[in-house]
Amino acid sequence: MKLINMVQDSDVLNEIQRLYDGKPVTVSRLKRKFQGEGLEEVLKRLEEQGKIRSIPVKGGKAYEPSLDKLDQVLKEISNLRDEIRKLQEYLLERTKVSTDSFDEIYERVRDNLGYAHLQAIRVEMGLGKEEFYSTLRDHIESRYDLIAGGDEGYVRKGSIYGIVKRKR
Repeated sequence: MKLINMVQDSDVLNEIQRLYDGKPVTVSRLKRKFQGEGLEEVLKRLEEQGKIRSIPVKGGKAYEPSLDKLDQVLKEISNLRDEIRKLQEYLLERTKVSTDSFDEIYERVRDNLGYAHLQAIRVEMGLGKEEFYSTLRDHIESRYDLIAGGDEGYVRKGSIYGIVKRKR
């Protein structure tokens, strides 16, 4: 009767850490040390757990130990960076829609001289004061002249500027 030597996860991990000198440890090198059954399964399991990572080399794979904490932190930072990028794209898209709708609503609510109350535009857009004035500030100031008057708007030198007219 032949006893099958089962390879232990901790033994393989320790051997990879011992043999690793900046260059990945090849599978053939590990097979020399572990002649028992199940080396491939152990390597796959350790890789899924994030304890080692595989590196493709000529004709096969090699493995290197993961720097547990650092790799996880770097992966988290990368994931957060992707989420921030998606959020920025969403906000830019939303701002673009808001500026386009601001211009459309301005054309509808302006009087025959071209004057429109910011409050009327805000109500038409269905936005709260904080969101409207903070989101559209740059757009309004770059494309419209602010005129003193109105019930709400931007405060400049103690006066409320709540009426706009498109710049020429």
